[in-house]
Amino acid sequence: RGAADNTTPSSSSSRHYVVKAAPRVTASGNPILSDDDEQPILMEAKLREIITSVNHLIISNQELDTALLDDHDDDLLDALKENEDLIHRKIFEATSLAAKLNKHGVHISLADKITQYDGSLVLKKIEEEKKKDQTEKNGGDGIYL
Repeated sequence: RGAADNTTPSSSSSRHYVVKAAPRVTASGNPILSDDDEQPILMEAKLREIITSVNHLIISNQELDTALLDDHDDDLLDALKENEDLIHRKIFEATSLAAKLNKHGVHISLADKITQYDGSLVLKKIEEEKKKDQTEKNGGDGIYL
């Protein structure tokens, strides 16, 4: 026993064995260095998954925007904020992954794959109202001498 079955005797007893993970290899027998950092096929699949996710989040936010323009709902507003943050993070992740793929000779443009999204209209309106309220609390646009 030992090398052939990937076990080694435990130091406490000859009947107990410790199982060690076998090295991961590709179908051709090459070692896998990491999960996806150096494998363009897996990176491209991950990128496609991210693109699909971002596009669904954008559609969801557009629908939430429409619903919130008609009627204010705190739960919908929270979902909108969460989606907005997630969209930005996933776009950054997709951009980083596309750059890694580019280093491997796989050139993918995200411009035609991710729906154009300029942000939530409702969240922009809320931000503008906050700025306006803050300006009014401070007595105008600033101090003039």
